[in-house]
Order: sequence, then C-alpha cells, then structure tokens
Amino acid sequence: MGTSKGYEPPSAGDWNSLKRQIGGLLDQPEQKKSKVVSKFIKAIGGAEKFSSSSRPRSIPTGGGGSSSFKSSSARKTVQNLGLFFNDISQNGLQQAVVDRGIDIEGKTVDEIKEIFTDFFLLPAVDSDSICASLAVETVMNNLFDDISEGTDFEEYLSSVISTDKAKELVCGFYENYIYELFARTFFEDRTKKTNQSDAIEILDIVKSTIHEKLVTYQCSKNIKNIDFNSQNGSDFVQGILQEILEILEEEE
Repeated sequence: MGTSKGYEPPSAGDWNSLKRQIGGLLDQPEQKKSKVVSKFIKAIGGAEKFSSSSRPRSIPTGGGGSSSFKSSSARKTVQNLGLFFNDISQNGLQQAVVDRGIDIEGKTVDEIKEIFTDFFLLPAVDSDSICASLAVETVMNNLFDDISEGTDFEEYLSSVISTDKAKELVCGFYENYIYELFARTFFEDRTKKTNQSDAIEILDIVKSTIHEKLVTYQCSKNIKNIDFNSQNGSDFVQGILQEILEILEEEE
C-alpha cells in the first residue's frame, strides 16, 4: 500500500504547510483531508506543471539534499498500456504478445498477470518510475480480478479497451500513481514522527480522499480510437493527468 522506503520529504514553502496539515490529520480528518491532498498537488508543482514535467524539478529537503518530481514515466506507462490493450483489441492477444516478445504459451492466468505486470515495470531510478510501477501492479490486479473460471480470457482482454474497464488503464492508473507518490514521500517520515500504525492510517485517509474526489470524474472518453503511439496520444494522457490533478488541487 505504498509503504516502500522513501526519503526525507522536501522542506520550505508549500511543503512546510503540507507537513503541518498532515500533523493534524488524525485529529480533524474531515476538515483537513481535502487540504492535505490539495497542498500535496501544489507542492509537487501544481496540476499544469507537474502533468507536463519531463525533467526533474529539484526541491530542497530538510536534510540538505534534494528531491525531484516529474511525471514523464507515468505518462509513458499509460501510453504503453493503452497501446497494448488497443493492439489486443485490433489484432488479437497472440499477435500483440508476439510483437512484444512476450511468451504466454501454456501459462496460467495468474502467471500471465505477472508476465504482463513485469513487462510494464520500469527501472527504479526515481519516484516517478517507482510509483508508476506500483500503480501498474494495482491496474493488473484490478483487471485480472474479474477473470473467473469459464471466462473467455482472450475475449475479455480484447474488450478492455472498449468497455468501462478501460478507465483502469488511465484514470485508475493515475489515481494509484498519485497516491503512491504521496505514500513514498511521507510514510517513512510520519513513521518516525508518530508510529507505523498512525502513518498507515494517514495513508488510508489520503487514499480514500483521492478516490472520493475522483469518483465522479467521467473517464469515459473513447480511448479505443486514440493512437497512443502518436503525439496526439501523448497529449491525451497528459491532458487526462492534468484534469485529474486539477480536481485534486481544488480545496473543498
């Protein structure tokens, strides 16, 4: 649930205000939870800047070092997910995996889920890539959870891009990605200041707040017709991320 080892959170400006909000979150969750999420989005650069950032934005930390936030790995992952499932829909599962050098012959559904997850994982070089990989794991778990005995596996995967499940590839991914960014930034720090139980409770509040703020967002654009391997596809995934961040950045 995003409790991998992080680092000391940045300091100064929006970060100090955010830390104060987090400090009182357990005492007044209803009053503060929306502010915590909003201030986090502002602290990482704001909706427009962060959603289009491909270069690390260096931010000083309290320990004399620096941290950086960008979203290029996340956006590229969404493009790859869209491209893959669109390919399955148009050309069939077998062709889609062969084209990518993926071997699923004789594999169980659980094994295929792990193979697909591994295919989209990124080298863990920064928060962007680490949190994108964690979000991919959640996306695959959510997609494969609905596969039961008797399900036509190939038909199910072929239909993902054109059904409500397509929102998992974009909105579901971004929702989990943003949560993982928050968790990675603050879990270790909050554990030191309180205890692990309180830190987990704070993360649960933030996770549910992100979901509640996005639950009415209509991620229903027909992504089946998006060419994810083009500039339009790149602009599309950036635009969705910006819209999602704008919703989270608004204080209630």
